[in-house]
Amino acid sequence: MLERESELARAASALRRAAGGEGGLLVVRGPLGVGRSTFLEAVAGIAHGEGFLVLRAQAAAAEENFTLGVVRQLTDSVPATEPDDEDGSVPRAVCTTGGAPEEAAYTGDTGVPSAVGPLPPWAGLVSQQAPRRLASLLKAVASDRPIMVMVDDVQWSDGESLLALLPCVAGRRRRRVLFVLSVLPGDVRGAREYVRQLLDAADHTVELSTLGRDSVRLLLEEACGAPVHGAFVDVLRQRSGGSPLLVKALVDEVRYQALAPVAANCAAAAGLRPERARQRLAVFLRAQPDHVRRVAYALAVLGDAADRQLVTHLAEIDEQRRAEATDVLRLTGLVAEHSDSLIPGTLLRDLLEESMPGAELTAMRGVAAEVLHRTGHPAELAAEQLMSVAVLCGSDAVEILRTAADSALRRGSPRDAARYLRRALLDTSATGRDRARLLIDLAMAERSFASAASLRHVAEAVPLLESVRERADAVTRLGPLLMDPAAFRIDSVRRDVAEELGRAAPHDYIERELALRLEARENVLAAQDPAHVRRALRRFRALGPSPSLRTTGERELVTSLMHIAFVANAASADELTLLCTRLLEQEAPAPEHVHSTVPLVVNILAGAGRTEGAGGWLREAHLLAQRRGGDVEQAVIRSEQALVALADGQLVYARQKMVQADALAGPDTGGLPTICAAVLAIVALHTEEPQLAEQILVQHRLHAENEHLAALLHLARGILAARRGETRTALVHFQTAGRRAERIGWHNPVTVPWSSSAALMHHRLGEHEEAVAAALSEVERSRAWGAPVRLGNALVALGKVSRGREGVDFLEEAVDVLEKGPNEHELCQALYALGTHGETDPRRRASVLERAYMMAVDQGASAFAEKIARKKSGGTRAPSTPNGRLTPSEQKVARLAADGASNAEIAAKLGTSSRMVEKHLTNSYRKLGISGRPDLARALEAPDGTPGA
Repeated sequence: MLERESELARAASALRRAAGGEGGLLVVRGPLGVGRSTFLEAVAGIAHGEGFLVLRAQAAAAEENFTLGVVRQLTDSVPATEPDDEDGSVPRAVCTTGGAPEEAAYTGDTGVPSAVGPLPPWAGLVSQQAPRRLASLLKAVASDRPIMVMVDDVQWSDGESLLALLPCVAGRRRRRVLFVLSVLPGDVRGAREYVRQLLDAADHTVELSTLGRDSVRLLLEEACGAPVHGAFVDVLRQRSGGSPLLVKALVDEVRYQALAPVAANCAAAAGLRPERARQRLAVFLRAQPDHVRRVAYALAVLGDAADRQLVTHLAEIDEQRRAEATDVLRLTGLVAEHSDSLIPGTLLRDLLEESMPGAELTAMRGVAAEVLHRTGHPAELAAEQLMSVAVLCGSDAVEILRTAADSALRRGSPRDAARYLRRALLDTSATGRDRARLLIDLAMAERSFASAASLRHVAEAVPLLESVRERADAVTRLGPLLMDPAAFRIDSVRRDVAEELGRAAPHDYIERELALRLEARENVLAAQDPAHVRRALRRFRALGPSPSLRTTGERELVTSLMHIAFVANAASADELTLLCTRLLEQEAPAPEHVHSTVPLVVNILAGAGRTEGAGGWLREAHLLAQRRGGDVEQAVIRSEQALVALADGQLVYARQKMVQADALAGPDTGGLPTICAAVLAIVALHTEEPQLAEQILVQHRLHAENEHLAALLHLARGILAARRGETRTALVHFQTAGRRAERIGWHNPVTVPWSSSAALMHHRLGEHEEAVAAALSEVERSRAWGAPVRLGNALVALGKVSRGREGVDFLEEAVDVLEKGPNEHELCQALYALGTHGETDPRRRASVLERAYMMAVDQGASAFAEKIARKKSGGTRAPSTPNGRLTPSEQKVARLAADGASNAEIAAKLGTSSRMVEKHLTNSYRKLGISGRPDLARALEAPDGTPGA
C-alpha cells in the first residue's frame, strides 16, 4: 500500500458516510498490475474494522457467460443466521444456498417496500427477478449493519449480474451500502452499456498510479536487508514501469536468485523474467478479443518501426479496430502515452514478445519483413524480422537478408552483415551457385573480424562455382597475409584453381589479372621454400628495373616478388625503395589494402628506413578501418604503424601500437596473421620486451611450423637467457635462430638479426675470433642491403667485439652511417657505445656522451639518460638537466636553414634524409624558443645558440 495513503483516506471517508446512512459508489481504476485488487483488500480491511459486512465478488473473463455468477459470489458471502423475530418472518441474514424465504423487497426506483411471495433459488430466477431478489437481500442485511459490496474487475461481469446491480446502485443513497467496483481502463468489455451505466453513476473515483523510485527502493531494501545501489533501483523501476505487480515480482525474483542489489548486477536484473508476471500477462491476453491480441503482437513484431498503416496491415484488421485495440493497450500500460508504439525496455514488452505463439510469430515476421522492404524501410529493419523465424518463406526473404548485409557493410558493421548472411544460408540448398554466392559474401564480411571462418567459407564455396574464372575470383578476394596454409586447406584450393586457370590459358584482361593475383599469393605463401625463392628471384629480375604497376594484378605480383627479394637480401634497399614508393603512390589509403600485398610494401620501407609518407598513409587507412568496424584491418594497420614507428626510432609510439594490435587480434579473429605476429615480435624485441615477444610468438598457432616465427622465438629466448647471465644458452638460441633463417634462404639481417647477438655472446665467453667472424658476417650482409639503421647496428656490434683502435673505428663508422638515417634512438645507442669504448679519446668521449645524453633526454628515455650521465661523471655525479643547447647535428642543420637552404638541399649537403632534417629543425625551434624558420638566424646569435656555448 505504498503511495496509497490519500486514496485509502478517500475510501475510508466514503465508508463513514455509508455507515451514517449515505450510501455511495466508489470506482477504483488503474492499469494492469497497478494493484487494484490489493487496494480493494485494504479497503475491505478498513470496512471490517468499521463494522461493515463485506460482500465480495471477483469477476473473470472465463466466467462471463456464467449467468448471475457475480451476484452468486456476493450472496454466498452473506453469513447464514437464525430468524430474529418470534414468527421468523424477517430474518437478519439470509442463507442463499437453499430455498428463498418470504421477503419484503424495495424497488430500485421508489424504495417503497412491496410484499412478495417466496422466490425461487438463483438458478431458477429469470433476469427480471434477480434485481428484486438482490435488492431485498441487501435491505434485509443493511437493517442490521452497514454493507460494502465489492466487485473486482467489474468489466468482466456477466450481463445478468450487471442488470441486477444497476437498480441496487441506483437506490443506494438512503441505504447503508457502499458499492466498491474496480475496473481495468480501456478493456473493451468496459464499453458495454451496463458497465458504462454503473461507472457513470460513481460518487467517487480513485485513480491508482504507479510507484515512484523511493517506493521501489524501499521494497528492495526490505527484501534484501541491505542498502541498494541507485542504478539497481533505476533498472527495476524502468523495467516495471512502477507497476506494483511487476515491482513485487521482480523484487521476489531478485531475492530468490540471491542477486545482490549492486551496480555490477544491473544487467542481470534487466534480464529477469518473473513467472508470476508472465502468467498475469497471459491471463490478460486470453481475456482480450482477438483484434486486441493481434494488435499487441503486431506492435511487438514491428517494434520501433510500428506505424498505424503497418500495424493495421499486419494485424489484418481495419483502422477502427486498430485504434480501439491501441487504446486498450495504452490504458493497460503496454503502449506509451501519446504514442502508438509499445513502451520500450519494459518487462511487459519483453514478456509480450516471448509469449507470442510460434506459428503466429513466424507468419507475422515474414509478412512484416516483406511489407517493410516493399514500403521503402531500411533493409536491415526488414532483415531483423527474419532473424528469429524458423523457416524463411521464398527467395524474397534471402534477397532481403543479402540487401541488409550490403547495408551493414556500408555502415561499418561486418558482424551484422555476417549475421544476416548466416541466417540466409540456413534456407539455401546444400549445393549450387546460390549457396556459393552466399558463402563468398559471408567470407567477405567475416574477413574483417573472423579470418579463420572466412578461409573456411571460401574453401567451401569454390567447388560449388561453375567456371574457373568465378573460382579464381573467389580465392583472390582473400589477402595472402591472412592465408595460413598449414592450418587450412585454402592453399590447396588456391593451387588447384591456379593450375586450372593456367591450363585454360587466360585469354582476356580479367583472367590475366586473376592469374597474376594468384601468382602473387603463391609467392607470399611459398616464401619459405628455398626452391620457390630461387624461381621467384629469376621472375623478379626478368621484370626489369621498372616493371609495370598499372593494374592491381601487376602491383600484387611485383610486391610479392619484392618481398622475396627483401627477405633473401637479393636486392638493395635503394632499388626496392624506389619500387615501393611508386607502388604506394598508386594505392589509395584504404583498410582493404590489408587483404592485398600492400602491407609487404610497408615492411620493406620500414626495413630500409625510408618511411617518408607511410605514416600519413596508414593514419588515413586506419581512420576508415575504425569507421567500418573491422578488427582484422585495424590490427594489421596497427602492426604496420608499429613497424614504421620503430624504423623512425619512436619506441614509445611503436610499443603503443603493438599493444593495440595485439588487443584487437582476439580469438574471434583467429589470432594475428603470421606476418603481424612477426612484426609485433620484432617491435617487442627492439623495445626491450623479449618476454612480450615470446608470449606473442608462442600464442600463434603456427609458431612451430613457420620457420621465421620459430627463429624469432629463439631470438627472444636468447635475449632472456643473456639477461639471466646464461651466456652459453643464449648463444645456442641465437645460433638456432640463424640456422632456421638460413634454412629457408632468408639472409637479410633485418628479418632475423641473429649474427650480431651471437657475436656479443662469443665476446662474453672470450671467444674473440668467433665473435669477430659473426659480427663481420652481419656487417657484410647489412652493407649488401644498404639500410643505414641495420648497417649502423651491425657496425656497433663489430665495434664492441673488436680490439683496440679498430673497434673505435667501427663505432665511428656506425655513428656516421646512422647520421644519414631517421632513427635517432639507434644513433644515440651508437654514440653511447662509442663514448664508453675503452680506446676512445677522452675529449671525443666527453663530447660524444654529452650528445648522447641530450638525445636521450629529447627522446624521453630518462633511464638511459641517467645511465649516460653516470658514465659522464665517472659514476659519482648526479644526472645533469638539459640546458636547451643544440646538438652538433642540430647546429649544422639550423645554420644551413638560417642561411636559406631548403630541407632537400640540407639533406643533400649533409648526406642525410629530409625527415631527419625536419626533426632536427623541430628540436631546434623548441630549444631556442622560437616559432619557426624566420626567427632562426636571430636566435642563433644568442649565446645558447652559438656553437660551443
